[in-house]
Amino acid sequence: MNYYFKSAIAGSFLLSTLAVNAQDLSRKIPADALAVATVKGGNLTQLMSVSEFNQSFPGKKILEALAKDYKADFQGMEDFGFNLSSDFYYYNQTNDSVSYNCFLMPVKDAAKIDLFFTKRGKQFTLKDQVRSYFNIDSTEIVHWNGEMLLAVLPTAKAAYFNRPEVRERLGLSKQEEIGLSLSKESAESDYPLMTDSVAVQVAGEGNQKISMGIEDDATVQEPVKKKKSVPAKNRSKKSKLKGKKTAVKNYKKKPVKRRLETLKADPVAAEEMEVSTAVEATEAFATDSSMVPVDTAYSESSASDEGISPFFQDRRLKTGILAKWTAKMSDDFFAGKNQGSILSNPDFTKSVDHKAEATIWISGVEQLSSAYLPLDYFKGVNFMGGYGTANAKLFLEEQSIKMSSAITFNEDMGSVMRKVHKRKLNKKFLKYVNEDQMIGYMAYAMDTKAYLQEYPKLVSKIYGSVYADEIGMATDLFSLLLDEEAIGKVIKGDGMFVFNGLSQKEVSYKSYDYNEENFETKEVMKTKKETLPDFLMMISTEDTRLIDKLIAYGVKKELVKNNNSYYEISIPKSPMAFYFTIKDGVIFLSSNAQEMQQIVNNTFNTKVSAKHKKALLGNNYAAYFSPKKLVGKIPAEELGGLAKVEKTNKTLSSLGDIYIRSFPMTGNTFSAEISMDIPAGQKNALKYLFSITEDLQK
Repeated sequence: MNYYFKSAIAGSFLLSTLAVNAQDLSRKIPADALAVATVKGGNLTQLMSVSEFNQSFPGKKILEALAKDYKADFQGMEDFGFNLSSDFYYYNQTNDSVSYNCFLMPVKDAAKIDLFFTKRGKQFTLKDQVRSYFNIDSTEIVHWNGEMLLAVLPTAKAAYFNRPEVRERLGLSKQEEIGLSLSKESAESDYPLMTDSVAVQVAGEGNQKISMGIEDDATVQEPVKKKKSVPAKNRSKKSKLKGKKTAVKNYKKKPVKRRLETLKADPVAAEEMEVSTAVEATEAFATDSSMVPVDTAYSESSASDEGISPFFQDRRLKTGILAKWTAKMSDDFFAGKNQGSILSNPDFTKSVDHKAEATIWISGVEQLSSAYLPLDYFKGVNFMGGYGTANAKLFLEEQSIKMSSAITFNEDMGSVMRKVHKRKLNKKFLKYVNEDQMIGYMAYAMDTKAYLQEYPKLVSKIYGSVYADEIGMATDLFSLLLDEEAIGKVIKGDGMFVFNGLSQKEVSYKSYDYNEENFETKEVMKTKKETLPDFLMMISTEDTRLIDKLIAYGVKKELVKNNNSYYEISIPKSPMAFYFTIKDGVIFLSSNAQEMQQIVNNTFNTKVSAKHKKALLGNNYAAYFSPKKLVGKIPAEELGGLAKVEKTNKTLSSLGDIYIRSFPMTGNTFSAEISMDIPAGQKNALKYLFSITEDLQK
């Protein structure tokens, strides 16, 4: 009996596990995805239930906006039909010709999604249990069924369509024809502009094979034949006028005038008319990728083609090609064709953290930069050479909000990074930190000598393939002129900046009074209050000979004032003075004369907790900021009034301490983290963020 009972429990658990995994749509993401973003709906609903979100300030605003825009009564987020307890994804799929931005969402009730589109006045088709919605030119497509919804927004790559061989194969105009066309347009700007929202038609689709990028870059059997536009100078005035009138006529029809008149009389009726017009335009196509809507004003048979420049004819054709690619891509996704899964990528699966509420993963930073940089301008220049995979994760915890990130380098770049970051922060800095009076700090530790030695290599990696000879000579000259070891002794590479607050100083300035009786001006001295930062900066040094000479020269020229134990520099036409000294291998620079006196007299009151010591000495970069300690220290004059001061102080009081740090490199991986503490009395990070949002809106 126990055996059967245990078997039933095990079976139920297995079925429930399979059901959960079946709803996890990560297996549907293509293996060649360039970037993937994940939002853990289950984690978010544990921190805040759907009903709590509906009653929250952001939730109410979202529902109110939807009800206002679409005249639909949405009682809550569950009315949209998605499985809010599952994972939501965004991924980018890119080839040489087009970039697809894809949103993949789990569906709980397809009927509710149907209703959502219906209430918005958007008509969709149904085929094999898959609903499909196309925008007016079919370049934005949404498919959904009982399991998932996929929305695809494509972006064509100009560099691909600018290739001469591609333009010839696709039947596009030559670049010089477009340049001539645009110059003519600027001279006689009566031709109608063709916007992205107009419908398009792909000519010759029966025998034409459209290239979908590198992997599908086949030769077209029968290229599209486009009509040759007659140059303006060869056309008679009558034919030019006829062409212009015909083209403009399609944009000045009576329905447009009627909609404008309706808008004045009844805005609601005008909006309904626009919706019905959009529905009529979408009724002509379905899930079949060959169904691309036709715009009669710009169809090949239209007489107005003669009045359209090659530039706008090309835009129509490229939009049609993009529509075909997008339809095929989304159809293949639902059909499961050629779909390797991203789960086969070990780096992606390694980056998955079930405790994170949101994650962004990039398959290669170098690939990403190459995909989006304008290659026509940066051809051969590799700004991100050596950069590999990267990820960022958001954690909404009970006591803190944390975001971590990591990036991996290849062996050459990893070796450079390890050499540059081998130095640790100078422990002597901690003797001049008092956490009771400081508001924040920023510290860094790098090796100046190693950086100067490795810098030529970094420049060569970026520009070497284009300017190999020039870069080689420049790096040799750089190494010849600089003594890396000597510079590394003067400025070792580690430093710390401590921010202690703001102070006001009364300063004098020249002004002029105007006498209206005798029309004369008189120079007078006036005073005003200036808000100045109170800070201390420390930099490590080993060789002070050059700095000593610079100080002696400044004193001789009366640019630097010697106060016996420390020095003072006054900046002309500035209310701020700086104080500095060199002591125990540390260069001190401060805006506070009293603090500088304490440093040279060894009377500085030191106080540093173990938490700050660990952050400063254990990382190459560390920063800290306490918003609460800034409360009451910002003068009302700087914010424009007492009301703004109170609002600012309230916001600062509600924020926790903020920490930023980078961790020592592990192999070829560099990682960093930013976090903010949650004030006492808050239930969790998500509800805390929502409360801040509401307070700011109020």
